Amino acid sequence: MLERSRDILKNVYGFENFRPLQQEIIFHVLKGKDTVALLPTGGGKSICYQIPGIQLKGICIVISPLVALIKDQVDQLKKRNIKAVGITGGISYRELDDVLDNCIYGNYDFLYLSPERLQQDLVQERLLKMNVNLIAIDEAHCISEWGHDFRPAYRQISILKGLHPRVPIIALTATATHAVQKDILNVLELKNFKVFKSSYERANIHYTIEKTGDKRQSFVDFYKNNPGSSITYVRSRKNAVEFTLILHQSDITAGFYHGGLNNKLRELAAQSWMKNDMQVMVATNAFGMGIDKPDVRSVVHMQLPDSIESFYQETGRAGRDNRDSIAHFIYNRNDIEHAYNQFVKSQPTPEYLKFIYKKLSNYLRIAIGEGEEITHSLSFSKFCNTYQLNGMQAYSALNALDRFSVISLAQGYHRRSSVRFRESGTRIIHFAQNRPVVNAIIQAMLRTYGSSQHHDLQINTALIATRSNTSEDQVNETLQLLHEQELVEATITNTDLQITYLVPRDDDRTINRFSRELENQNSLRLEKLKSLVKLVTNTDTCINRMILEYFDEKTDQDCGHCSNCHSGKMMVTTPQQITNALQKQPLSYKEILEFLPEKKERIVAHLKMLLEEGKISLTTNNKYKINE
Repeated sequence: MLERSRDILKNVYGFENFRPLQQEIIFHVLKGKDTVALLPTGGGKSICYQIPGIQLKGICIVISPLVALIKDQVDQLKKRNIKAVGITGGISYRELDDVLDNCIYGNYDFLYLSPERLQQDLVQERLLKMNVNLIAIDEAHCISEWGHDFRPAYRQISILKGLHPRVPIIALTATATHAVQKDILNVLELKNFKVFKSSYERANIHYTIEKTGDKRQSFVDFYKNNPGSSITYVRSRKNAVEFTLILHQSDITAGFYHGGLNNKLRELAAQSWMKNDMQVMVATNAFGMGIDKPDVRSVVHMQLPDSIESFYQETGRAGRDNRDSIAHFIYNRNDIEHAYNQFVKSQPTPEYLKFIYKKLSNYLRIAIGEGEEITHSLSFSKFCNTYQLNGMQAYSALNALDRFSVISLAQGYHRRSSVRFRESGTRIIHFAQNRPVVNAIIQAMLRTYGSSQHHDLQINTALIATRSNTSEDQVNETLQLLHEQELVEATITNTDLQITYLVPRDDDRTINRFSRELENQNSLRLEKLKSLVKLVTNTDTCINRMILEYFDEKTDQDCGHCSNCHSGKMMVTTPQQITNALQKQPLSYKEILEFLPEKKERIVAHLKMLLEEGKISLTTNNKYKINE
């Protein structure tokens, strides 16, 4: 049984050996037993259900909370020639019907669903007909009201247990306190289960916290001393752009990534960073889920995340090759106050949620008792401008409505163009005869959509750009020109959100159903923020110990390499700091130890790596020197 698993690991995933606990977890699942897998970020959780899903006859149902995560997992499986499909927002009833039928009759190995989809009668009806071999609950901490990203729809996952009572369940997460673990077991009603728990300690990650009066300078100084691949996390789109420009001004290659970019720009930025064409990705937390880049040498936080769980997950994207890496946190005294102010503004009360829900329904022209399963494109900025809304508060309210399964919220910038012809195709072609680009675009539009003067045509500008060998901007400029010449009526709408109503509009009563739960969550989130502030501001206790103790993992040992263990000295030795020390003159091993206060074994490891990479060499008198 495990021999087949090893073959899949090698031939499908390209790995020779399992990571810690993976083999034991897979063997337990293959025996048909319920399993809870608590593995750190980068610990290889997905393989623990994907290999059994491939190996066992039938289809594996995966519950996942994020559209981006579902898309990434499905894309990765398809690249490995594994048949997988994901059901996300914005899909029509007919498309949903077809996908579910394909999963019954099309020999698919994986079906990815959001927990909200399980509430639909059609989905439950078709799941009952599927030959399900395994049920995987990804990001299982979302089940627990004590978790940092609680999603009430996760509490209904036991529906799957009722549909397929004999099918084993595997629940996976990177972050779960004892209270969260207990909640997961209770909600999923697991039988004959076993919990596999890896230590939360990431010994190769050096946690450093720097309080500074000049964050920008500290930011640049860090990257001048640490040139490896890196992620910088910020809390807003504006900051993502701003800190990227700061790095550019210091000749440090960087790009930015946030939810407001269109898919093409996000993909270009991610690929450039993955290929090491640029050193630093400055991003909001929209970046990182599903990204498995082994050589990330550092993760930098310029603002406070929501919780220690979020901090642990984000810093865990460094050092997946098990080499020494840095989790560096830069803050000033204003950041703490700002975090609390931001928290107050971003936690919607039941009253504010009722207000936003009514405004949204009115804006989208949804009548009372209607709207279920209809998807709308929304320009968030226009929505806020229409009602003079605070953007942060309004967006948090939409996220809360998503979390409580009132709506499904998906990000993805695109332009939607609507065109109605006012003149005949012949008349328009005549207008464009001396304009080659305009003519090519018009010809492509006429071939694709015709020239109806009686109906609005929804134009896919990207498709027209491809078929006319032009750019999407040129297509939009052409539509605008034709509109100004009164040859067509064109409406170009910029949208950055897609919203699907999951229940019919019911105004106050919709929110009243979960208002008490919302207030409890707000209180819990405030406590989590306080725990994070304590972690950042406590300079007397080993940072690694504080993180472990937060996750109920006791240790008597200080890590010896975090900024608190070094009493605020700068702090963690990196290969770059060794090469910097050798710039002036060659140094012996003893002289390097005197120059850089670090554990001997870490200095030896760094020297060995630099020798292997050919960056330094030994002189005849046993001194290390830089290779020219």
